[in-house]
Amino acid sequence: MPLRATSGDSNVHAFDFEEEQWAALKLSYRDLGLAMPCCGRGAIPKTSTLGNYFFAHSRKGPCKTAPETAQHLYCKQLIAQAARAAGWTVLTERPGSCPQGEEWIADVFCERGNAKIAFEVQMSPQTPEETLRRQRRYRDSGVRGAWFHAPRKGVYAVHTDKETPSFILEGVEVGTAPRVKGFPATLPEFVTALLSKRVTWEVPQFIRTLYVEYLNDACWACQKPVKQVCGMTSSDDTHWWYRPTSVAALSQTLGGVHLAVLPGELRALGLNEVGTQQVIQGKRTNWPHCNLCIHCTSPQNNFHVGEKLREAFQQLDRGDTVTSSLGVASFERIERDTPRWVYRAVGSA
Repeated sequence: MPLRATSGDSNVHAFDFEEEQWAALKLSYRDLGLAMPCCGRGAIPKTSTLGNYFFAHSRKGPCKTAPETAQHLYCKQLIAQAARAAGWTVLTERPGSCPQGEEWIADVFCERGNAKIAFEVQMSPQTPEETLRRQRRYRDSGVRGAWFHAPRKGVYAVHTDKETPSFILEGVEVGTAPRVKGFPATLPEFVTALLSKRVTWEVPQFIRTLYVEYLNDACWACQKPVKQVCGMTSSDDTHWWYRPTSVAALSQTLGGVHLAVLPGELRALGLNEVGTQQVIQGKRTNWPHCNLCIHCTSPQNNFHVGEKLREAFQQLDRGDTVTSSLGVASFERIERDTPRWVYRAVGSA
């Protein structure tokens, strides 16, 4: 069900016609020599049961064009009209080929200056691999591709990234512009925003506060005061709900700190770094993570640190918080969130 036919060197789009004009075209199309762009056979203007205008082959024969649903046709029309209103030259069912010789037909092809964009409406399930393969053909042809997928629960996930803009329609009913899932916009509004560069691929950043628990102590080797790292918490709450006092528990806890916090971040807080001691007294250990003295880098014995932690917890349980050797240090870190497409309405910053 293409939206386009040709008349000599001119293109005729079904969505350009009002009701009376379309009725007149049905009476006069033979005089215009309308042809299907896909195969050159005669084209007949028709109206679907849902009210869509489209062109059909005058007679059956071999043709590469696959049949389209009314929903597919309707979305193509919405995209084409929005792109044209935004000042782009629009051609539906536009054929092309990449330098490797692979052919493609864009649902809606938009062009302005040197910019070329192909919009695809994918109503049937399509694997991410197939989307990437078809996107590569566009990229090799110097064309930017953008995809709109119908919602399909339990079927292939939609692949989207900076190079393959892909979006999901929340439901398509002919006569009502569908909304784009996850965005405050209908399909025409979203296409306009895309073409106006108001939909951008961004990596949001946020400030995260990390809290590191420690024990005031002295290094066994250099005897200087140290802050033995004992764990992490989600706030500066000093209740210490988790108490790693055994060698295994403390090593596992420190292993988590080692993965989450950089050595320089610990040192900036005046805390010991966290490292590993694979061999203790000539034997390999299953629990290698431990504190390294901030002054002399000597590994701190988890057994002795655990014993001092147990005493500190007992002191805390008695309510003696004034002289408690436990503490929580915090610092802020700028982190990156999941990359995503961001939509900005007209007039937004």
